[in-house]
Amino acid sequence: MVDETALVDASIMDARRALDNARSIIDTLDIRDKAVALHAYATARKSDEMAQQALDLKLRAERKAGGFLQEMPKNSGGRPKKTPDNRSVVSTLDKMGITHKESSRWQRIASIPEERFEDYLVNATKKTQSALLKEAKKISSKEEQTPENNGAVLKDYYETVTIIEGEFQQVCKELKENSIDYIITDPPYGKDYLSLYEDLAETASRILKDGGSLFVLTGQSYLPEIIKLINSYLKYNWTLAYLTPGGQSVQLWQRKVNTFWKPVLWYIKGEYEGKWIGDVTKSDTNDNDKRFMGWQQSESGMGDLVERVTNPGELILDPFMGSGTTGVVALRLGRRFIGIDCDPEIVNIAKQRIGGVLAEKS
Repeated sequence: MVDETALVDASIMDARRALDNARSIIDTLDIRDKAVALHAYATARKSDEMAQQALDLKLRAERKAGGFLQEMPKNSGGRPKKTPDNRSVVSTLDKMGITHKESSRWQRIASIPEERFEDYLVNATKKTQSALLKEAKKISSKEEQTPENNGAVLKDYYETVTIIEGEFQQVCKELKENSIDYIITDPPYGKDYLSLYEDLAETASRILKDGGSLFVLTGQSYLPEIIKLINSYLKYNWTLAYLTPGGQSVQLWQRKVNTFWKPVLWYIKGEYEGKWIGDVTKSDTNDNDKRFMGWQQSESGMGDLVERVTNPGELILDPFMGSGTTGVVALRLGRRFIGIDCDPEIVNIAKQRIGGVLAEKS
């Protein structure tokens, strides 16, 4: 008579040895699938010990798969590198049957030091992927408090969001060239701040990817001067109208104007090859949200702009982050975000708001 328990035990041991010798993510995924099947069989047989062994194998396989995913070659936008004939060098996640959520979770588990991971498997009373993710989050939180983070005061494990306190001209020197998909920002509008637009344009010309875009909200009082400053570094593409409908319009006494819209200047580095964009964006009626700072834009307005001009997964930089509204909507819409501001009190507000969005998504 066949001893089914002995056969399952042998299968688990064989799979453990195969996992130790696995040299590709495909091999690792095959072992994970086998572990899932063995766990289902053991659960049906009500064999707790066997089910636990299969679960250990599954978690080990996911951790190793996460390690392979971390090592996959990526360009600065996080996508697989391309050959000259535009073919992927590595298989895409879709072709491997891996969802984006699985990829993120496995890489987070892979970030746990091996000693701590093994200790968890030995001592944990409830071994689940969720519990391991919480363990990884604890480690990430401790790492964020170390000096090596070079000013980053909020950073999740996959660099979905980074907030940095400092003058953007200095902070952006640390960013890689050709690394940012979009800069979407709302600088101060007064005459005293005109030099910031030239600094912004010069910075954008270095750190934007080829074909990347700068969208800068601005007032109209000094619009000719601002356009002239940015034109020296980037190519003008269009002006979008950012509507702020309702009864709470800004009154410009020196111009005798009640304004219900503002320009969003769109500049390109190189040649734009992205999607078509409608050139009118707007906030909800009377959405004059000033809860966190006096010159804050509304989430409804910035959300409409971000969704209109960018795509999920792309990296947005706001060098005049303020209270973090662009970061809040970017994360909710599945984009990545870097925010910079020089005011420590405002940075703390942005951290709290964006941290709340991360908590919602975890």
